[in-house]
Formats: sequence, structure tokens, C-alpha cells
Amino acid sequence: MLSSTFLDEDGIYDPAHFNDHLLLGLKGTMSEAELHVLRARLRGGIVSKARRGELWITPPVGLVYNSQGDVILDPDKQVQQSLRLLFETYRRTGSATATVKSFRQQGLLFPRRLRAGPRPGELVWVELGHSQTLRILHNPRYAGTFAFGRSRTQKKVDGGITVRWLPRDQWDTVIPANHVGYISAEEFEDNQRRLRETAQACGHDRRKSPPREGPALLQGLVVCGICGNRMTLRYHVRKGLLCPEYLCQKEGIECAERICQRIPGAGIERVVGDILMEAMSPVALEVALAVQEELQSRLEEADQLRQTQVERARYEAELAQRRYLRVDPDNRWWLIPLRLIGIIN
Repeated sequence: MLSSTFLDEDGIYDPAHFNDHLLLGLKGTMSEAELHVLRARLRGGIVSKARRGELWITPPVGLVYNSQGDVILDPDKQVQQSLRLLFETYRRTGSATATVKSFRQQGLLFPRRLRAGPRPGELVWVELGHSQTLRILHNPRYAGTFAFGRSRTQKKVDGGITVRWLPRDQWDTVIPANHVGYISAEEFEDNQRRLRETAQACGHDRRKSPPREGPALLQGLVVCGICGNRMTLRYHVRKGLLCPEYLCQKEGIECAERICQRIPGAGIERVVGDILMEAMSPVALEVALAVQEELQSRLEEADQLRQTQVERARYEAELAQRRYLRVDPDNRWWLIPLRLIGIIN
């Protein structure tokens, strides 16, 4: 029976032999220790470079590196306009979902960098998604802040990798004003606060939440007089009209008990509406007109952005047609009739 052998620069080893087996085990242990030391040194070098703000990290869409290695805004003006419109829409609506709805209702596409596949690094235009909006709003690099160590990766039993995002106080490195950005550091902090307050998955009290669907005037503002929790809203159809009803059901849902209390909202809505009508004044009308003008300017900006997208698509289509006609010899016979009728020179 033949046994397998191993060799290196020092000699030939037979694992079936006791001394060779022991020597191979010792060399394997030393190799694993060397790999551990190398990984620790590499990790230390990466962390040291990150703390100086010199670590090269692939920037998010809208930010690129120039020839000197500095982070700058993407030279593509359409990319800059799309990101500025996203932050402006969120600043106005206060909701990531409302931001996505605004883009989709206006038919606006959003830039995205391909990270993998046959065309890595290529810029493509797709519909804006909710997860992409949250990633952009949570990314401090758009505020000019260099951050390292925002997440931890861990290998799973099946060989896959799970990513765990860390709270801000556990990040390895945070360097404010490290490069240019689309928003200020103060606006970024305000966005994080608003995201925490409007997060439906968390059990925190949602204060100053933006209004959602429905005609109720007191959405997210009514507080239960018994337990102090925010009351949610439910609608009933009566005689073809939506009638609001305020419910305090937070504790009831968590503890599997009945709701704390419910209050019909029709009478409350009438009283609040009367108060609002009494508060109307010429100054308030001037403010409303100013808001209308601002909304009109935003619509014009969105139209300009859509026109830029159409021009980009038309240019890419014409460029693809010219390349196709010039490269493929089988299609060059099309050039003769096109020249005769004067379409091309």
C-alpha cells in the first residue's frame, strides 16, 4: 500500500511516519500563527491609515476621487442634481417613503454605481428605492464626514457573511469636514434625528412625525390622556366619507390586551377646522402664496432634470447607432441610401 508524501524546500515528508507527522503538525501550527500575525498587522495598518483620513474607500454615488486622491463631487451635473433633489425632498417631506413616492410620481430616475458584474464602476440610472434612500440618508460621507468601522462582518456556518451595523458611538473613526459634501453636518444630524423619530420598526415615541395618507388633521399629534402614549389613526367609511378614529393601542399590541381607549375624531376635526379658519389672516395667505411659488420652482427643477435624462438617453442611443453602423460591415450598405436622402453626411 503506497502512502502519500509531501515535500518542501527542506525535504520530503511521509505523514504515516511518526516523526514526519509530528514535524508537519508543528509547521502547520507555525504557519497558522504567522497568518494570524499578518492579518493583525494588516488590520492595524488599515486602522492607522483610516484614523489619519487617508484610507481609500469606494465613495458612494455622487462622490468620486480626483487625480490627486481627494474626494470631490461627481463631475456629472445630472448626478449632482439628483442627489440635491433627494435631500431637498426629504427636507421638505420628512419621510423616506414620501421621498421615494415623489421621485416615482414624477418619473425621475436615480444614479447607481455597479459594484460587481461584468461592468463594475459603470453608472446606471434606475428607479429610486426605499432601501437606497435610507442608505444615502444614513451615510455621513454626504455631509463631508469620513467614517470607518460602521459595520462588522461575521462568517456564518454555511460559509456566508452577515453584516451588522453598529451605533455611532462604536465606530472606529469619525473625521468631520474631511471632504466636500452635499449637505452640512448639522443637516445630517437633523436627518438622523428625524429618521429615528419616524422609524415604525422601533418602539420609540414618534414625535413631530410627518403627516401620512388620510384627511385627519391631527395625525401623529394626539396623546392618550390615560397612559401618555401616542394614539394611532383608523378610518371608517360613513355615508361615503372617511371618518377618523383615534386609538391608543401600543400597550394592547405589545401585551396582547385590549386597547387603552378610542375616541371618534369627527367632532374633534370640526373644532380644529374652525380654529384653523379663525387663524387665517392676510399674512397667512401671503405665506401660502410664497409656498405655492416655491412648489412651482421645484416642479420646474424636476422638469429640467427629466429633460437632462432625455438628452442623455438620446445621446447614448445616437452613439450606439453610429458605432453599430461603422463597425459591422454587413450594415454598411445602409450608409449609401442614408447619404442619398441627406440624413447623414
